[in-house]
Amino acid sequence: MRVSLVYPSLLALPPGIAFGVGTYVLTASAVLGVLAGVGVGLGLFVLILVGTEFGSTDREPQPGRK
Repeated sequence: MRVSLVYPSLLALPPGIAFGVGTYVLTASAVLGVLAGVGVGLGLFVLILVGTEFGSTDREPQPGRK
């Protein structure tokens, strides 16, 4: 993979923390808050990573391709 892992990490971490804290505040369950935050953070991380790897339309021409 040519994509750095810093970019998706920086974009996925704050929403994961916010979702986890919000879940904790609403449910008063630390375990549920941590699981929700980690789940949302990992989901966004994977979506951003896949999007940056395969979703770019500004690619350098490959030899043998048009």
